[in-house]
Amino acid sequence: MLRNCALLFMTCFFYLTYGSAFEEETTNKPTNGLTIALKRQLKTSFEQHINKASKLSQHGFNFDWLYKKHHHNNSSTDSIALYRYLDNEFYGTVVIGHPGQTINVAFATDWTYSWVMSSKCAGFNRDHIGCWFHKTYNHDKSSEYKPDGKSVVVPEGKYNLTGFFSFDNVSIAHSRVDNFSFVEMTKVPYTMLLNKIDGVFGMALQSDTYEPFFYTLVRQGKIKDKLFCIYLNRDKQSNHGGNVILGFIEKRHIHSTKDANNKTIYDTIKYMPIKPGYQWEFDLDLIYVNQQKGTPITFCNGASCTAITDTTSNNIIGPREAVNKIHDAIKAKPFFLNRYRVECDTINKLPEIGFTIGGQNFTLKGYDYTAKLSYYSITLCLSTFVPHDYTNFWVLGGAFLAEYYTIYNVNDKTIGIVKAA
Repeated sequence: MLRNCALLFMTCFFYLTYGSAFEEETTNKPTNGLTIALKRQLKTSFEQHINKASKLSQHGFNFDWLYKKHHHNNSSTDSIALYRYLDNEFYGTVVIGHPGQTINVAFATDWTYSWVMSSKCAGFNRDHIGCWFHKTYNHDKSSEYKPDGKSVVVPEGKYNLTGFFSFDNVSIAHSRVDNFSFVEMTKVPYTMLLNKIDGVFGMALQSDTYEPFFYTLVRQGKIKDKLFCIYLNRDKQSNHGGNVILGFIEKRHIHSTKDANNKTIYDTIKYMPIKPGYQWEFDLDLIYVNQQKGTPITFCNGASCTAITDTTSNNIIGPREAVNKIHDAIKAKPFFLNRYRVECDTINKLPEIGFTIGGQNFTLKGYDYTAKLSYYSITLCLSTFVPHDYTNFWVLGGAFLAEYYTIYNVNDKTIGIVKAA
């Protein structure tokens, strides 16, 4: 029993460390297609610091990919799987250079830059601990590598995040991006020692001269329509974490019903304009907790709240005062590293929590906003809500995105949200 408790504690520590890294280091704000299938994994710590429909075709509905065969470098459609790790990290694989070096990366909607751990992040230097046990990119072994030389240093207080830009070819499933610019990271947070990912590919909007990964795919003709979608698999027992779908909307992931004539009717997508900047940031009207007794507890009512999505973490992060009230309402108790636990046998009785966006309610049940960690007969249930020193700002991670399919339209500068199938 003691051994089992120790192993469960280590699992919890890994899970919670992923979340704490984000909490400590995040800023206050954070047709033809290609699909990237995601694996499930938590957000890394560096991600926000390096950055400070009239017709279906207009929004990217295109089903040619269903009927076309995939040929390397001869098609603008593709599919790459995402995987999950500890029900908290979502990641996919890319292959860099020639011969190819396989790297696990998070595809992050709140990141502009792309980076991978460099082979120069090695040894027993304290600054290199975060690279231990990870796959690293060695440009000396790639015939397609081209040097850039421009350095990147991000002050963190506790440590600096350091790297330099390089160029190389990047393959994802059957498609290849040529001469892609990314950062080779030589110094990363020590907390990344516990992460599954070896880097991040940014899916945020372009805000300076650096061209994000999705923009490069479009410019090189690998993607036609300037939109991508996120689907996260709700089956927590599967290591298939979902998909990043590039260039089209995959309707089979959208909730639907049948009409009297047995015709499929898909739920209407709610499109929201995004705020200026590199983030997919949109207005959030209201957050409410439907208590079984009494009036609902509400937040953001008239407070000009905004939110972004986080495709790499399972957490929902919000202002400390609001999250503490949510935890009071669901009777969650402090556990470890700013995380809260709930009684597992109460999950089905927990109140519904809703997010009103553009006048439409998007709700989560207790099962959606809790995570269950088990080892043999020992089980621990944690709230996915995490407090932070934000003001009227929320980060909607996997607990929300697993329930709602999201569409990111670069051309129209809108984000679409709809119930996932």
